[in-house]
Amino acid sequence: MGKAEDLIDWVRKTIAWILSPSVWLLICLPLMGGCAWLFDPDNPLEQENIGTPDLPTIPYKASIAPQNGEMMVPEVDEYLKAVSLLLKLESRPPTSLNALNQRIKNDLLRLKQALAEKGYFDGQVDYSLKPESSPIDITLTYTLGKRYKISKITLMAEKDMEEPLQLTPSKAAKKIQLNIGDDVDLGTIHEANQRLRKHLRDHGYPSAEMSEPEGEIDRTEKRLHIIFQAVPGTRGTFGKAKISGLKNLDPQFVRNRIVWQEGELFDERKMEKTRRKLMGTGLFSAVEIKSDEETGKTEETTPIGIQAIEGPPRTIGAGLKYATTEGIGGQAFWSHKNIFGGGEGLNTLVRISPRVSKAKIDLDIPDVFAPEQHLRNELSATRDQNRAYTSRSFDAGVRLEHPFTDTLKGSVGVIGEVGRVKRSGVDYLNRLLGFPVEVQVDATNDLIDPTKGGRLATQVTPYLGRSGHDSRLLIATAKGSYYLRVLKSDAIILAGWAHGGVIATSAFDNIAPNKRFYAGGAGSVRAYGYKLLGPLDVYRVPLGGRSILEYGIEGRFKATETIGFVLFAEAGSLSTTASPNMNNQALLWGIGTGIRYYTAIGPIRVDVARPMKRRRDTSGKYIDSGYQFYLSVGQAF
Repeated sequence: MGKAEDLIDWVRKTIAWILSPSVWLLICLPLMGGCAWLFDPDNPLEQENIGTPDLPTIPYKASIAPQNGEMMVPEVDEYLKAVSLLLKLESRPPTSLNALNQRIKNDLLRLKQALAEKGYFDGQVDYSLKPESSPIDITLTYTLGKRYKISKITLMAEKDMEEPLQLTPSKAAKKIQLNIGDDVDLGTIHEANQRLRKHLRDHGYPSAEMSEPEGEIDRTEKRLHIIFQAVPGTRGTFGKAKISGLKNLDPQFVRNRIVWQEGELFDERKMEKTRRKLMGTGLFSAVEIKSDEETGKTEETTPIGIQAIEGPPRTIGAGLKYATTEGIGGQAFWSHKNIFGGGEGLNTLVRISPRVSKAKIDLDIPDVFAPEQHLRNELSATRDQNRAYTSRSFDAGVRLEHPFTDTLKGSVGVIGEVGRVKRSGVDYLNRLLGFPVEVQVDATNDLIDPTKGGRLATQVTPYLGRSGHDSRLLIATAKGSYYLRVLKSDAIILAGWAHGGVIATSAFDNIAPNKRFYAGGAGSVRAYGYKLLGPLDVYRVPLGGRSILEYGIEGRFKATETIGFVLFAEAGSLSTTASPNMNNQALLWGIGTGIRYYTAIGPIRVDVARPMKRRRDTSGKYIDSGYQFYLSVGQAF
């Protein structure tokens, strides 16, 4: 037993000695010294391995072209050049001929697949090279063959569905923008597949997906039968909307702009429409709306998550404007889009020019009595000094604005005006209470720079009180514009506008000059000076009109994404009677041209207009200038 215990004690001491830190230190020090020597910069072995020597490369120059006698199709030729890696990697040549050959081989497969994607299933690709040239000259050639046509379109689903895929051939073709007889293009087919998915999500299937489209090729007839396979999932309804991301805005403001009702059949279009409404308020920098899987989705109900990120509520800015007959004008503004936390907008504006100076403050209160119904309040003070009259006035008004549809809204209100107007030494006092009724239709695609659709605004305002020398006054106006794309893009736009109005009163001379109609200048017939189109007195002072009719047409042409030009023709007539005079003597025409520089805030506009008819006074001097010049931001109309 004693010997066994001695043996165990010896083993224990040996293990402790092996694990001793001092022993390991004695072992590692020489090794560390050796390692340090290996990585010493002065070590000749290390010096030989510093950096990687440049390997020789095989430079080449590649091109793609149809084979001799083959007609070139620009669309296909450009697509092949876009997908070719041989062309893209010219600046990174391979290091061996074997690598170059492999690169060519891979490109041949890629180009043959690209031909099939464009409907040329029988297309062939080959190559030739000149190894003696430097760099090596490589030519990829292709033959197209006959392009395949779509012979049949089949819509299928994994299970029986209700309405969404029960489409007639004509409706299906319109929905997916694909027709029997079209040339085959796999990119277009995949886009059609996504349109079908969107169609399902717009008709009650929130989790709808589409399998990859399948095709049956008829190589004899050169035709393709396309099969779309839907995976619809369960038909469902809108669940509860969960709003997140708000800091200062009341969530009820967001809820008032949700266009769906809880329990309604799911429709992704309503989510997109709600998002546009929220972004259109100007209160948000970003809005994301999607089905919210984390809030308890069931087979029948899909909760919706709305994440709204508020933008900066305050805005401050300034601008300049110039016209030959109005001079240089400027304005400054400050606004707060959420002054009380419910989306209320407070706006202040100061505008100064040699002709018109104005200070205005208005408060817009949304969702008054009903969602999206606005109560608009305004106070303003105006000084207007022009060739027709001088005036100072104070105005206060309130109106209730109601949206009937997305494009139609109406308003009723009350406005009060107190002011003094002076013309040719005669004073006119205004003490008025008006009741404007207005209807507006806006079916354009853009507020600042529309390219399609139209607008129409009509207003009738009866007044109580006294205007000038009369106690009876009613003003009715209508103004509209229309925009037409000549091409599918926005490269050429035809735009037209018209404006008409009439004043009901006892006599023209009794109307205060600032309530009469005037024409000429920006926002009117640009070829004539500010308020100078129309009848004049013996001192060449504009009389204004009791009725007005003016209209114009403008062609807008985009040369690049940022540069464009316009050509326009406009005409107008003013009359002191209840209907405008449309004879050749009264109707004044002007033509002009302009340049547009398109920016994120709208086009910067420079226009030059020339009157077709320059009027003369009794002494034979010209009344109208030979041209008018305008510099501003935004389209003319």
